[in-house]
Amino acid sequence: MTQPPRQYPPSENKTAIVTGGSQGIGRATALCLARAGWNVVISARNGDKLAEAQRYITAQLASTATGTAKNKIETFQGDMTVEKDVEAMFDVARQRCSGAVDLIFINAGMSGPNVPLQQLSLADWTSVVNVNLTGAWLCAREAFRHMDGTHAMGGRIVLNGSISAHAPRPNSSAYTATKHAISGLTKSLALDGRKYNIAVTQLDIGNAVSAMTEGMGAGAMQADGSVRAEPRMDVEHAARQVVHVAEMPLEANVLNITVMATNMPSHVARG
Repeated sequence: MTQPPRQYPPSENKTAIVTGGSQGIGRATALCLARAGWNVVISARNGDKLAEAQRYITAQLASTATGTAKNKIETFQGDMTVEKDVEAMFDVARQRCSGAVDLIFINAGMSGPNVPLQQLSLADWTSVVNVNLTGAWLCAREAFRHMDGTHAMGGRIVLNGSISAHAPRPNSSAYTATKHAISGLTKSLALDGRKYNIAVTQLDIGNAVSAMTEGMGAGAMQADGSVRAEPRMDVEHAARQVVHVAEMPLEANVLNITVMATNMPSHVARG
């Protein structure tokens, strides 16, 4: 039986899934959502890092007296390129939290080896495509299955894009191709989601402090072949954008957001 449209975001007991949630942008976003009163299910492949992230978020909520007494911080260990794991993650979110998934931040991703195209193996290409694109599609498909009226009508999907969805870095063909593909996926999801009241956003992040950008302070290769140190920004600036979108009513949407270190080289200008 198809469920009727509902209030979004719920006034209480609202549930979000954050993939790639054990560190970096994912962990910061999970914490910001929890501070805003959301139940959060953080997903990652590494169980030890998941447990550490859960402890960290719980401690931060306690130390700052944020969140609510009722909101839950749950974990799910799984691989977002595996169909059954993605299905199980949504089931866990529904069963342990509020009975419905209101939001998913599709954040799990990888950069792949930074090598010339001639040296990139098919195995490495496939790994990046599987994690960044196929995994994102699997998560989005399962979100639709939960938000199309089967369990609840309506919800939000936020996909982690990249500045590389607009302009590549040298020696990054696999990563750049997948991030351009995320732009197409976002638009397709936004179109198909209209009749179900599902809103979709792409968040393009540039140089947030994370393991992926750790080496940029020492220098990153530029388009002209030079190596230059690049500024980074606090990861919380990106996390807050997810919360801002998550808290909007479904009658309004932001299709694309770009948040980046102000002085980083990007698609804004040459160099």
